[in-house]
Parts: sequence; C-alpha cells; structure tokens
Amino acid sequence: MSRGALIGVLAALVVLGSAGTAVLVSERSAWTGADSRSGQKVFPGLRISDVAEIAIGDAGGRLHLARQKDGWSVRERADFPADTDRIGELLVKLAELKVVQREALPESQRARLQLIEPKDKDSKDAGARLELKDEKGALLASLLLGKKILKTPPAGTPPRGEPEATGRYVTAGSEANALLAVSDPLAQVEAGADRWIVKDLIRVDRSKTISAMGADGRQRWTVTRNGESVDWRFADSPLKPDLQKATDLSSALYWINAADVVGDPNAGTGLERPVTVKATTFDGLTYTLRIGSRSGDNYTLGISVAGEPPKARVPAKGEKAADKAKNDKEFEEGRKKLVERLEREKKLGRWTYLVAKSSLDPLLRDRAHLLPEKKAANKKG
Repeated sequence: MSRGALIGVLAALVVLGSAGTAVLVSERSAWTGADSRSGQKVFPGLRISDVAEIAIGDAGGRLHLARQKDGWSVRERADFPADTDRIGELLVKLAELKVVQREALPESQRARLQLIEPKDKDSKDAGARLELKDEKGALLASLLLGKKILKTPPAGTPPRGEPEATGRYVTAGSEANALLAVSDPLAQVEAGADRWIVKDLIRVDRSKTISAMGADGRQRWTVTRNGESVDWRFADSPLKPDLQKATDLSSALYWINAADVVGDPNAGTGLERPVTVKATTFDGLTYTLRIGSRSGDNYTLGISVAGEPPKARVPAKGEKAADKAKNDKEFEEGRKKLVERLEREKKLGRWTYLVAKSSLDPLLRDRAHLLPEKKAANKKG
C-alpha cells in the first residue's frame, strides 16, 4: 500500500470513530483534558452549614433528609433520626467534588451513560437526582448522577473481583447538556431510607430479670439472678435453665439494632397482640420489647424504656478510704454516659422497627426450650 493510500485509510478510520462515539469522554481511570473547568470544584460556592435538606431520587424511590434542631431526620421514616456521620461524609464530598473533564452531552447518549431523570421507577437507564436546599427551601445545588467510571486493569492483567469505581458521569445545575466526569463515584447517593437511619436502638446492659409473655397474655417464663457473676435461674421454680440458653437471652438484649423503621405503623405490624419481653437491670431500668409479626427476615418491634439510674453509689463492703475517690469518680462518669444514652433511648417509643429475626429468636423460645437438653440413657448390651 502506498503512503497516500495509507493516509487515506487512517483518515477514514478517524471519521468513522468520530461518528460512532458521540461522547468524547472515554471510560478510563486516569483522566486528562485541557478544558477550562478541569480541576475546579463542581459547586465552588457551596457551604455545608447552609444545607438544611437533602433530596435524593432514583429508580428505587424518593428520600428526604431534613436538618432539625437536634440533628438530621428521615422524612420517609416518620422523621426518625438519620445517620449524621454518613450525611456529613456526603456533604464534605460534594463541597470538595472536582471536575476531571467536561464535554458536550448529546441527547442520544443519555441512556448509555444512565443520565435519564429518575421519574420512571422502572427505567433501567435512570440516574439519581440529588438536590441540596437551604432552610427556606431554596435550591443550593443539583446533580444528576449517572454511570460510574470504573478502573480498567492494565492490558493482559486478569480481572480480580469487581472493578473499582474511581469517578462518575454527572450533569450539574442548569447545565443539563454538559457532561462532567467527577473525581468521586459518590456511591452513598441512594434513596433507600434504610441506608440512612441510625441503626443502634437500645443496649440493655447488666440485666437482672428477663421475662416473656405470649400473645395470649400468658407468662412464658421469667429468669433472674442475684448478681452479674451469678448464674441465671427460673424465678418460680427450683429448676435451672440451660446456662448457655439463658446467656443467649441477655446477649440478645445487649445490643439491638434496626434493619429499618416502619414507615406506616398501622400497616399490619402485629403489635396489637405481641409477644412481650421485659428486662430489668441492676441500674434500676426497665426495657419493654413488643415483638409483632414477621416480615421477611425481620420482626416488627416496639420499644419502651423507663426508670432512672441510681444517683449515689453504694460502697463495697470493706472498701478502703483510698479507693473511695477513685470509685466515686468512675461511678459518676459511668452514670453520666448512661443518662445520656437513656435520654435517646426513651424517645424510641415513637416509632416501630424492623429487627433481624436472628437477633430476636432467642427471646421467643418457650420455657421448655430453655431447659437443659436431656441426655440419652445408656443402653446395656
């Protein structure tokens, strides 16, 4: 082939390549570009302190996070407290988000880059719409998030697991026809309310007595102990429960986390006829759990907390004077933390929760299943 013919072929390939790729931004982990916005912030004037509402919409639904006097809340979960750490992380990322490259966005490429407005929940090409508003409802920032930019392994290198996301295609503000490649995948931008709620509910520490009453109103069992280092026993019988099964009861109560908060507490929760578990602690507190109907891998749960921790410490028998100041200080510090925790826990009665079935199952055992298993009698041959 002559030099002139070769140049002609190459020129034709360039034309075909340009026609077949309407978007000039290529999916790669390292970006280069000389446009005027490269390296600049997407929202240069955004101040985190001005943000009072975060709205997220995607193909899965809608979410609104609102800043209250005592923290953030999730509107779709009856204003249940939101995870402020997760919100803070997102806002910092948005305030620092930088443009890596900017190109024109032809309408024909929106679906391929998943930059379709998420109005249709069934649209597989829908992106995620993020809006930040101030306390008066004025729009501070808007972002349509599309396809993530994945890091491609070097040629000849076999793939290992899921590709790492290094950025994302977005459109920002009123520039709907400008495609931006940004420096963060913003993976936490999703409308699932269960991802944003505070998961920690109650922590029943130092249990003294635990009892369960069935949905029929009959007492199932009550176990108690005289000290934290003393074995559990049935309150109304000389029989003793299996040590491990009794320990499972206190362990199940030690830390209860929410899988989600029920958006509509009147929608078949089963809490009108619950199994009721009540626990008292050596600190003078009473926790009441109402376990309702099963929903998938979860149970519905209602919580109430009552009581106040003792204000004064009872000195140990034979306590030395030299130890009194140290023990008093530790008591006051521990009481302060407990009072702070109780202040939050006592507010939890306003909502209904979904809690993992596996974490509540030990509390739903009947009395017979708390007894030690009988050993099979040895047969003489």
